[in-house]
Amino acid sequence: MTTPNIPSKSVNAWIYLNEDEPKGTGYTSLNSSYQSLVNNNVYKNTDMVMICFFAVLLNEQGYYTIDIGNAGTVHPDGSTTAQYLQYTIQDARAQNPDVKLLATINYNTNTLSQIFSSDSSQWQTEAANFATNATNFLVTNQMNGIDIDWEGSFSVAITARQFSILFNAIRQAFNANSGSYLYLSLSPASVGNLDVATMNSCFDIVNLQLYSGFTSVGSFVDIGINPLLMAYGAKFESNYQNASNAYDQACKGFKYKNQQYIYHNITQWRLNSNNYEFEQGQQILLYELAYGISGVSFNDGTIVSKAGNPPITSLSINSGEVLDALQATNTWTTSGTQNVLGLLQHGGNGGHNQTINLAPGELITEVYGYSGIWFGWEIIAQLSFKTSSGNVHGPFGTMNNVSSSIAFNFTAPSGQSIVAFNGETVQLPVAGGGTTMVISSLTVSYG
Repeated sequence: MTTPNIPSKSVNAWIYLNEDEPKGTGYTSLNSSYQSLVNNNVYKNTDMVMICFFAVLLNEQGYYTIDIGNAGTVHPDGSTTAQYLQYTIQDARAQNPDVKLLATINYNTNTLSQIFSSDSSQWQTEAANFATNATNFLVTNQMNGIDIDWEGSFSVAITARQFSILFNAIRQAFNANSGSYLYLSLSPASVGNLDVATMNSCFDIVNLQLYSGFTSVGSFVDIGINPLLMAYGAKFESNYQNASNAYDQACKGFKYKNQQYIYHNITQWRLNSNNYEFEQGQQILLYELAYGISGVSFNDGTIVSKAGNPPITSLSINSGEVLDALQATNTWTTSGTQNVLGLLQHGGNGGHNQTINLAPGELITEVYGYSGIWFGWEIIAQLSFKTSSGNVHGPFGTMNNVSSSIAFNFTAPSGQSIVAFNGETVQLPVAGGGTTMVISSLTVSYG
């Protein structure tokens, strides 16, 4: 039996294909959370995508295999969940050819127990048949492995012996595949009936659901599971935590037998809830923190133009001494329905957050401020906004410790407004260690 192919570093995420956000959109809608993943290059900032949720089903030959759950469900754009799976695979691969796509098996039902009959003498054969069929599904669909959402009754529905038989069979089938390496991942909220020897020899990564309130790393390493398998499970849904917090916690790691371990792999739940703008923005920021990327460009103007240049209706701004982050939301109405285009946060989580909500019909007509040098780095030091109603918001950024300041101004042509922001962010070291992300350059788009 080969040993696991433990990633030396990875920034990963789950995605749940049976949900549509914002409500009323479908995968192909211009303002859907799925198109946001494409428009904002989120897959480029993700090493592994765990696609939820897969079911264990009988095939035409009477053997068990896997397939996306609720495959025939029709979504608002007319697409089925089965089509969502194919769209996701195609979009992720087109954007990031190296991304690993894993099928996460649903925790809600005890689907793995179906594989085993009451005749234990058949368990090896039954497990081998399932392993072959699951491997064939992955290869056919250009996927890279299986992830198990191990929690609740699902985690005790099969015995430790059945766990060993099943996952040794899967690893054997995976290793027999002549193509790319296939991964086995466990995403546990509880220990359940794990077989330790199988975990250490067959699995590549253990995504601890540390946000669940039930999972602790000690529960797993204390029973003998290899500490190097452990990945930090983050949660950006509902603003539970942000990228900076998750990365700091992962770097602190955990101690086991007087040795300190750092979580080199981080996986976040998830990319597409009703809080998708925050989740996707924090995913990008987490990737930048993990890999030390010095600067990243953004172009909201291209995204907004696809929707016909709808106006900005709200802004979220983080600022302290300088401009830390900027995030816009645009809305428009078609056939009496309001559409919301949620753009991602650009920049880090430093400074103080303020939100500007514009009145109906109010447009941003002017953006002005200062660039400058802050501790040796060129940045946007201060920003203000003026609207068609004459309201002025700002300045954002005190400009303390800023030198060589240069004024800039963007004024919309007559009959137009400022509908988007484009620019770059830069990752800077901070006193006492660590880094922060701020806006380093800024332009606008009109519409």
